[in-house]
Amino acid sequence: MTATRTLDRLPVSRLTDGRELELVVHRLTGSADGPRLILLGGVHGDEPIGVEIVRRAVETLSGLDFEGEVLAIPVCNPLALHALNRNSPLDGGNLNRVMPGDQQGTITDRIGAVLADFLRTSGGTHLIDLHSGGNQATVDYVYLDTDGPEVATAYGSPLLYDHNPYQGTTTDVAKSAGMKVMVSELGGGGQRIDHFVSRGVTGISNVMRRIGMLPGEPEPPLAPQRVVHEISRIGPLQGGFLISEYGADRLGEEVPEGTLLGRVYDPYTFELLEELRAPYPANILVLAREPMTVVAPGDFGFMVANAATATPL
Repeated sequence: MTATRTLDRLPVSRLTDGRELELVVHRLTGSADGPRLILLGGVHGDEPIGVEIVRRAVETLSGLDFEGEVLAIPVCNPLALHALNRNSPLDGGNLNRVMPGDQQGTITDRIGAVLADFLRTSGGTHLIDLHSGGNQATVDYVYLDTDGPEVATAYGSPLLYDHNPYQGTTTDVAKSAGMKVMVSELGGGGQRIDHFVSRGVTGISNVMRRIGMLPGEPEPPLAPQRVVHEISRIGPLQGGFLISEYGADRLGEEVPEGTLLGRVYDPYTFELLEELRAPYPANILVLAREPMTVVAPGDFGFMVANAATATPL
């Protein structure tokens, strides 16, 4: 017996052009009682790979028999996705910093309030929030939540980041509602799309196996899992063209201190403005920029983890 599938719509507001802004919820109900897994994509509009992971996961699970229920919102921030922008073009708000939102606030606040109400009343037991590196970068790690580590470890990413959580996030609300949570940072930048989407779908299935929704054991990770405790962002101090020395296929590699990660050039004079180098004695590459991108001062260039303080899982 395969899962039954229904579609719900959560109204948010009426826009100036007369359209109704709403969040679409896919509900998959298995053949027996069990955990209720929440999937979120598109919290940031420049991270469409999470939307595609949710779509493929829903299509795959629709043909399977499992226990419990899956509730999936593929696009949590429709206006930002339409603009392919991290934040809403109407108010500049970051949906993942304003949770639980405000029904009397700006449009991002109102989306946050609807999403928070859904999370609080969903009866969810577990949550996976799917993010990526945005339009011009590729990333590969998951956040490790110490209150529910089995979700992140089962997902299968080789790198798990143990850190102090941000405030105003979807996971804040989900944890207050009693859920075990994880945030996936996977893919982005248009690089190796099928690889990362496939890993995301497999990761969701792995979590479902770990929590008893699907039979069997999670697939083993692609590499031995490590917990990293320090991640540094290496960004340009000057604007220009960033030429990357490390692409998406090099994520997870270790490089020594001083390794050249990228160069920033003046696009007008071709002057070399800056070199971005790895800061730790041993560095694990976590986020890499596209081969050639325009950057502003302070943009994300690369992210590296301190390999010396990493611990095996």
